[in-house]
Amino acid sequence: MIEALGVAAIGAVLTAAAVQDLKSREIDARIFAAGALPAALLIALNWGSPLYLFSLGVAAALALLMRLLGSGYADSISMALIGAAPPPLPFLPTPFVAVMAGSALLPAHVAYLYLKNRKRPCEMTLAERLTHICVSIEEFRRSPLKYVVGDVRDMERYDPYTLELRDRWIKAKYGLPYVVYLAAGYWAYVAIWLLPK
Repeated sequence: MIEALGVAAIGAVLTAAAVQDLKSREIDARIFAAGALPAALLIALNWGSPLYLFSLGVAAALALLMRLLGSGYADSISMALIGAAPPPLPFLPTPFVAVMAGSALLPAHVAYLYLKNRKRPCEMTLAERLTHICVSIEEFRRSPLKYVVGDVRDMERYDPYTLELRDRWIKAKYGLPYVVYLAAGYWAYVAIWLLPK
């Protein structure tokens, strides 16, 4: 029972982070701080299990790798929180379940971008129509944090307010924040974890 509460609390934290990231592309650190207690509880409850420790190690390695490759801190912290949850099945680390299940959102997002770009004037390759969005300068200025313009290697250093934009239409990277995929995937994990064993 207490383990189930910890698992659900991690889900609530990830959901709150995803909602805030969708709205502002920034997440209040207090949201993740709220995840520390259920994560610590789950770690204490499962510490003796080699499979759990393997899953926790996979999550820590993925969180570090994500940050080293330029993902935002929120993505890495989300991955670390996911790793605190016990594996749903033998030899299936929790982060793998969350990432695989969360990726189910990708086709819908790609279709959305393709349909949105059909009548917009930016010149784009087919691949760019599936991964970028053509936005007006006005649209960009209303919500600059939603769009990534240019070749950005580290999202923590990206500042859209310093860009000098002259064109009326801008080709930008646009996508759901990765935390949204992770939160959705985590809830799929919860459904699997709750299945009778």
